[in-house]
Amino acid sequence: MSEATKVKILTSATALFQRQGYDGTSVRDIAQDASVNIALVSYYFGGKKGLFESLMIQFYEGYMQELDKGCKQSDEESSYDSLIDLVRALINYQRSQHQLARMVHREMSFDSTLVREVMATYLQKEKHELSRLVKQGMASGQFRKQPVDFVIIQLRSMITLPFMSPQYLWELFQLSPKESYFTDRYMDHLKQWIASGLGNGSLALHLNKPTIRIKQMYESR
Repeated sequence: MSEATKVKILTSATALFQRQGYDGTSVRDIAQDASVNIALVSYYFGGKKGLFESLMIQFYEGYMQELDKGCKQSDEESSYDSLIDLVRALINYQRSQHQLARMVHREMSFDSTLVREVMATYLQKEKHELSRLVKQGMASGQFRKQPVDFVIIQLRSMITLPFMSPQYLWELFQLSPKESYFTDRYMDHLKQWIASGLGNGSLALHLNKPTIRIKQMYESR
């Protein structure tokens, strides 16, 4: 019973935080939405702040697991393929946690002790792994040499933006990042973007021969 109650509280808090923001959501709001006694929020999480921190950690622990899985590279796999695998894993994870992703990404745009701790604990590792794959591709000649820091900034923006600003995508483009069709189209585009932006020429040339399926998707827009 206690585990089910905790899940109900976490689910309600996620929905309310991502819709109303941290400051705009009260403990009473969460308890009412979860249909639980208000005292249970403090009992399980130590209050609203503890509940919010639990959600942040939950998201990034799962994010890091996907990062670790996506970074496993076989001897036969190219830097490009490894990077695409990693990007796909991170996008699919955010799609499966789209409400929590929006809440977390919005919070990360503010300066706080919690945000600094998250950056030091989790985002530093993300930066390291993305940089490693990019530098590895540059060293092998598969990727063109260019400023690694700006490459990482661009990559991460493309990975997180759809889940940070879903309302923008829906209102202006009628695209929903929580749907699988979006992920499929978006990954097709990211493959082309990474190949042309990082590739040494031959990679971009190879990937610029779109399949019939990709042609049909873009011609239907």
